[in-house]
Amino acid sequence: MLTQLLHRLQDSFYWTVNVKRFRWVLLADAFIFSSTAIGDMIICGREQVVTAILRIAAAVINSFAFIQVQRELASWSNVGNQNPDLNAWQFPSIVAGQATAVPMLLIPFWIEFSGDFHDVADILVIIIASLMLLLAFIAALGALFSKSGSLTVSWGVVIALLPLAGLIQFWYMTFYRPVHERPRVNVVAKIDEFRRYGKVTHAQGAVTVNNVGSGELDVLGAFYTVTAYDNGSTGHMMTSDQVRDALTRSRVAWREESGYKGVLKVGRLVRHGGHLTPGQKLLTSFSFDVDNRLQEKLRLTVFLSLITHGGEDLGEFRKCEPEDAEETYVCFQSKLPRESIIRGWLGDSPEARVSLRKPTDETPVPHLETDFLAVTWPSKKKHEETAVQSIDLYRRSRAVTSSVEYRLDP
Repeated sequence: MLTQLLHRLQDSFYWTVNVKRFRWVLLADAFIFSSTAIGDMIICGREQVVTAILRIAAAVINSFAFIQVQRELASWSNVGNQNPDLNAWQFPSIVAGQATAVPMLLIPFWIEFSGDFHDVADILVIIIASLMLLLAFIAALGALFSKSGSLTVSWGVVIALLPLAGLIQFWYMTFYRPVHERPRVNVVAKIDEFRRYGKVTHAQGAVTVNNVGSGELDVLGAFYTVTAYDNGSTGHMMTSDQVRDALTRSRVAWREESGYKGVLKVGRLVRHGGHLTPGQKLLTSFSFDVDNRLQEKLRLTVFLSLITHGGEDLGEFRKCEPEDAEETYVCFQSKLPRESIIRGWLGDSPEARVSLRKPTDETPVPHLETDFLAVTWPSKKKHEETAVQSIDLYRRSRAVTSSVEYRLDP
């Protein structure tokens, strides 16, 4: 049944699988694979070396198949046959080249269908990839049901190993690497009193950030704040509504009886676009003075926004103007680097926007927010995203918030 169905499909696409026409598919595959592989190695460096080598291998095999077909057609022309009845699956080199192309042609689908935005350019790339994938399937499967028996053991090994290598590389980049290289950091925050004169306390804070993961991290934002509070009513028991309110709101809201007084100290731990290599530890210390008559409790809070490092550094961070600019201390925005040429076409030009927000009724303390934007073509309209994974599968982001409190004695 399957054989009959395949033969019908082959007959339907006879005009395509005839080698006289199919040779141009081979030439197109060779050009696309080689040009994108060389471009990725130049633009993205070591991150794309493995997949680039596989694409170059596919390009070489398809180029060899094109040359072989040209020679075969020339020999038939010499004997007076201008239109030989030869199908693509009768050439082992064609079958090997198309079988190798299949896993590589699946990557654009994975990238596009995992995202939320599908613009004109994306649809065009998917249409081209669909046609190339269909032709590759017909040529590769045709050899399995062909009676010509043209495949040799050597070509069979090539057909088996190269597509398998492509699938392994695709699995590594799409599943293994994001899980094992997701941002992992340890944060230690301390705040202590080291001297007091009358009503003035000299305090010192320290923040240690340690990259305990296996991958290099890019820093989108890294800030600390020291905020002041009243202690609130002594022995006050929270009501059920207050407990529910504290647990359902933002992690950094700290809904309690303590009254928020304001910001005493604020600073940046790592520059925007900085790096944290595996095992790297950064220590930041600072000192400040506290008037004991104006506040009773201090809270040191650390805000981190991190992303897995890609093939390139983050773009230059520029100041941005959010719609609610009056509620924001600072806002910076940067374009995320391309992981590959095909991801650049399908990835909707992702950008990261980092904002240190002022206290609000919902979140009555300063807090860090990171938004990811996707730019669609041709409208160039920006859309907010909740996670960068929906824009770029190979990168993972993480927000880290850590805090410690210190009570001032009278």
